[in-house]
Amino acid sequence: MAQRSWSDLPRDLIDRIFRRHLDIRMIGPKDLARCSLVCTTWRCVIANIWGKNLSLLSSASGLINKRILAEYQKFQRDPPEGCRVRFVDSLFHWEGIIIGPQSSPYAGGVFLLDIHFSDRYPYKVPKVTFQTKVYHPNIDQQGRLCLERSWCPATTISHVLLVIYARFNDPDPDDPIDFEIAHIYKTQRIQFEEKARAWTKEFATASQICAIDWTDWS
Repeated sequence: MAQRSWSDLPRDLIDRIFRRHLDIRMIGPKDLARCSLVCTTWRCVIANIWGKNLSLLSSASGLINKRILAEYQKFQRDPPEGCRVRFVDSLFHWEGIIIGPQSSPYAGGVFLLDIHFSDRYPYKVPKVTFQTKVYHPNIDQQGRLCLERSWCPATTISHVLLVIYARFNDPDPDDPIDFEIAHIYKTQRIQFEEKARAWTKEFATASQICAIDWTDWS
């Protein structure tokens, strides 16, 4: 990407950020950089309009975690199988999608996740929560996962989502969050799979798929 100055920003970008028509010549680089430090909308709008190229952001804001930037850029270049992510309102808050593997009871499902990074990331584990109901021994009724035991600073969010994706095919009932579902998985596998399919059909297919703006996930 060629070197750009703040004055190169598109007209519609400036209007969207400041919510009004503004002469860019009246705003200096320090003003815009200061804005980026306090305004998450500013950071997200730039990322969306400039094709997720975040080099401008990293130079403008010392608060941006370079590790998160690098992971996001790599994720967009080479997304893990069945997974997508996008920004919500800042670089520290993502939304994810996992597509249920075809060989699992979750086939055809689209499962939304909420991903929050701490300002101490990667030394503190990110918070990943399913927003779509899932019948699974490793996911509780509030959509929570247990990542702490397997987390280390070298782990990436791509790896986390790949592990979750793999767990759809291969649940771990010996390390459950929902002990009742784990027991059913161990003792009544057919009943488990029937209920997992029913939940997927009810909560993760037709109505949810239709409600998603897929252009945001390209």
